[in-house]
Amino acid sequence: MLSRTLFTIALSFGILGTHPASAQIVIRSTGVVSGTVVPPSQNPNFNQGTTRVNTDSQGRYFRNGQLVYSAQDFNPNLVQVDSSGRYFVDFRGIPIVSTDGVLTSPVLSGGELQPVRRNHNAPTRFHGTIQDELVVRGRYTGIATDPATGFQYQGTFDISGQGPRYSDRNGGTSPTVFDFRSHYNFSANPQISPRPTVSSFRINAMPVQLRVTIPAGLAPVSPSSPTPSPGTPTTPNPGTLPPSPSAPPISAPVPFPSAPSAPPISAPVPPSTPSAPPAIVLPPSTPIGIDPNLSGILSNNPLQQVSRVVLEGSKASPRQIGPSSRILLR
Repeated sequence: MLSRTLFTIALSFGILGTHPASAQIVIRSTGVVSGTVVPPSQNPNFNQGTTRVNTDSQGRYFRNGQLVYSAQDFNPNLVQVDSSGRYFVDFRGIPIVSTDGVLTSPVLSGGELQPVRRNHNAPTRFHGTIQDELVVRGRYTGIATDPATGFQYQGTFDISGQGPRYSDRNGGTSPTVFDFRSHYNFSANPQISPRPTVSSFRINAMPVQLRVTIPAGLAPVSPSSPTPSPGTPTTPNPGTLPPSPSAPPISAPVPFPSAPSAPPISAPVPPSTPSAPPAIVLPPSTPIGIDPNLSGILSNNPLQQVSRVVLEGSKASPRQIGPSSRILLR
């Protein structure tokens, strides 16, 4: 019984030891997202997450000294006050999709965001949620480079990008709750419900903090260093050529097949062997090509065709977006 247990432990250890690279790899980098985002027609309403924005008594919010939102432009009753005497306006989070989204990053190359076809065959490049910031999710087909090791991986990778907060100085490059006017006040009399007021919003070069997930077990597309070069030393060749008359027809280069009188030529043989490295075919360092069929699908399809399925699992939560003190869940 003891020997069987020890054998099982040893076998398990051996299996684990032979697959040290089986865990998935998460590459963290930066990226830039562009595209048009819209609420999905099958679920155009706002989600249940709330972004509470501190304002002045007039319900105005300033970023870098510039007025970006004023409740007076919509309804003064949107302004509320908490027990500490601070004024605020509540906003719902907004689910979005994009059929023409583009992502660029220093760690991604040779590919694009993979269009995922949903209901009615409408391609979606990425989906996400606008809360304290815009979070986009999707799948990238191409080459991902791990800057920590230099290894390149080819395939389809899950990506997640987080844009700047509404309060960030670069928040203007990202759609926010201000742009979609998702304000509400259920305590007002009569109640002010969140209503969709913006049908689309164009993102131009929005910076994101990017996460690229390499699937477990995916090997790099090329080794870090070529292995054939140390296997072709130049020193053994001169020693083997004189005693072996059969060596010239087997491995000799074309210029020396008619030189059986090798003793005087054995000295020039070392200079000729430097031509061997160029003849060695090194492992390809360029990425394998990407399926060209993926690049032909763009945003010609009607935006209203996108299903709410793309938004499942993307609702805002205190752990996902922004400080928990500013995100409220109903």
